[in-house]
Amino acid sequence: MNSARETAANAEAFRRLVESRPVLTGMARAGEVIPGMKPNTVLHSGPEIEFSAMRGAHRQGIVGALLFEGIARDETEAVGMIEAGEIEIRAANDFNSGAPGSGITSSSMAVLVVEEKTSGIRAFAPPIEGVQGGGLGGWGVCNPAIRENLRSIAGVIAPLFSRVLASCGGIDVKALFAEGVTMGDEEHTRQVATDALFFAQMAAASASAGLTAEERCTLLDYLGSCRRFVHHIGCATAVAALKSAAHVEHSTMVTAMGGNGVEFGIKLSGRGEQWFTAPSPTFTGRYFSPEYSDRDSSPWLGDSSNVEAFGLGGMAAGAAPILIRSRGGDVATGIAQTAEMAKICLGENPQFTIPMLDGRRVPCGIDARKVLETGILPMMHGGILSREGGQIGVGYARTPRECFRRALN
Repeated sequence: MNSARETAANAEAFRRLVESRPVLTGMARAGEVIPGMKPNTVLHSGPEIEFSAMRGAHRQGIVGALLFEGIARDETEAVGMIEAGEIEIRAANDFNSGAPGSGITSSSMAVLVVEEKTSGIRAFAPPIEGVQGGGLGGWGVCNPAIRENLRSIAGVIAPLFSRVLASCGGIDVKALFAEGVTMGDEEHTRQVATDALFFAQMAAASASAGLTAEERCTLLDYLGSCRRFVHHIGCATAVAALKSAAHVEHSTMVTAMGGNGVEFGIKLSGRGEQWFTAPSPTFTGRYFSPEYSDRDSSPWLGDSSNVEAFGLGGMAAGAAPILIRSRGGDVATGIAQTAEMAKICLGENPQFTIPMLDGRRVPCGIDARKVLETGILPMMHGGILSREGGQIGVGYARTPRECFRRALN
């Protein structure tokens, strides 16, 4: 039975979520901006997991991070240091960070910085790696070209990026995404319009930021090479907004969701930073090549599911008919999905409007109580990663019911 105190607590958590004001403020080295980050710390997506239990993207990504940092000379030395307990391997969400795929983040890597202006909470996510695509931070892949690219992003791009944002006072991410949703993006696996809007804002701001012509070209060439740059902004934004709604005593609203390829976990506002886990769900979707099948795909691995808890992605399926059609559905499929998700949410986000639903807003604020009462599990959009690392498709998965049962036990 829903108690009055839980209802009141959920109203407060929901208010904080929908009134959150996440602003993209810059990009910097992780060790300089993430509290508690040490030179020997490596962050990963999902709940904490022992290195010995990790799969493809995480296992090779942790090793790759140690090579990138110069902590280890080769894989053998890296594994030896990990097994000796010399490396601190931690869950990114516990450090207010989170990104698609592997979420691998080490101290010298660049991270995006998003500040929730009401609470002052800052959150982080490594940016997409330009011409290298998912690279180390997303797919857990590391080679000499990727390492050099990461050094360039942290040493050259990050300072230029931050100078531009400082000159314009940052970018209001909710306003940016709200416009993108009206243009057919659901802001998890489709950001075509939002990427263009973001690039236009950065190009305009860079013209008056005091950059030289060469610096401006360097920054804009990098941003132009990044497909779905705003997806990583969305991951940091979701963490910032959700953390601002966390720690409301007795609230059953979800404030984190993520998977590590073995376990999937959630956090509830009223339970602080405690993870509640179950086996990671598998995907239903479309593979990029007929050579891939379900045997090749990793169970859910990534923190981009926080975008769903924030109230986008699967929640906004009705806004993205082109995406739904690519999965074999139609306009009605997307509308029905959004209507289904509304049944397990505390309300709607007044900023995210779906034109085809006669002005209705996107549902948000997943209530663990409603999930168990209705039997409806959150449908999460996402990329399908190979067990060996790298993206091999796109699709969706349902958050495990057991996570919610354990959280409310």
